[in-house]
Amino acid sequence: MKSILLEDCIERWINVKKDKKNPFRFFTLSTIALNGSPNSRTVVLRNFNKDNFVFTIYSDYRSQKITELNSDCRAQLLFYDGKRSIQIVVSVKCISIIKNENTFKSIPHYSKKDYSSKLAPGDIITSPDAIDYEKKLNYFTELELEATAIDYLQLKRNNHLRIKYISSDGWSGVFLNP
Repeated sequence: MKSILLEDCIERWINVKKDKKNPFRFFTLSTIALNGSPNSRTVVLRNFNKDNFVFTIYSDYRSQKITELNSDCRAQLLFYDGKRSIQIVVSVKCISIIKNENTFKSIPHYSKKDYSSKLAPGDIITSPDAIDYEKKLNYFTELELEATAIDYLQLKRNNHLRIKYISSDGWSGVFLNP
């Protein structure tokens, strides 16, 4: 049962690229702010490598998450499937922050502007129409986050189900009291 549930998660993460309605497409990334407090935001899963349990997301290099991951590579990903009442918390470490021009060229034109504003994410602007874009520069960055532990929780009427998987034990998993 433990391996079947982990395989189901892996399959869903892999299928995010094909299925835009996949409940694991959008998830919460939590990092450690420079003052030590948690900082959470919604991001989009762009790729999942099942061989090494690496999640890939895109970001503007000037964003707060990049600053925080450069300071402390530890983070958590929170996935939730409301229809199946499944919550998955993945503990990760950031293993690379890559400026990848080939990937940037492959994303849709309308998405490219998200990584080419003249001001950094979070900078104050006078109005939503005041955003100006670079013509030749972009700040597109790929982040690769390697899983170290996965906490799976399924809420069920009779008995909730919770399993902890850890990379160092080969992802075999142990049951936990929910």
